[in-house]
Amino acid sequence: MEGQAFFTTVAGLAVSLAGFGAVIAWLRDDPTTWDPVSLWRVKTIVRDALTLAFLCLLLYPVYTLTNDDAATIRVGSAGIAVFAISDVIRYRHPDPVIWYPRSSWSVFMVMTVAMAATMLVNIYVASLGVFQLVALVVLTSPAGIFFNFVREMGAAVQPVSEAEAGD
Repeated sequence: MEGQAFFTTVAGLAVSLAGFGAVIAWLRDDPTTWDPVSLWRVKTIVRDALTLAFLCLLLYPVYTLTNDDAATIRVGSAGIAVFAISDVIRYRHPDPVIWYPRSSWSVFMVMTVAMAATMLVNIYVASLGVFQLVALVVLTSPAGIFFNFVREMGAAVQPVSEAEAGD
């Protein structure tokens, strides 16, 4: 199948990102409880990353069965469209703790609907390039969530001044 190396690479990156959920679990401030944001982050990273990995790997047996690049792209596009639509349904009522500021939810919903619409059109068009671009966009979700976690690490901790450290 054309693009096979690309989809294998994306699947590998997605599985690696899913493993970052364990890093969040290990680095959280309180190891005895889960705050709502950290719990959401871990669940979303793992769900998004493993779903993408599964979809990318699913392309191989689909191609083997059909021996048709266009049919394979259509199946993959349908998979991402279903995934995006399920996210719209899952997050249709935003949790104000998770989606702060509220505009982040609006951006997420607009982007997710646009991604679903693009994939629905791609079921007809069967463009490999469009499918690859959207697969990368899906990969940015777990990567971005993990990046936000790393960026916020230690933000609540006040640095100790040199005068205080010397006491």
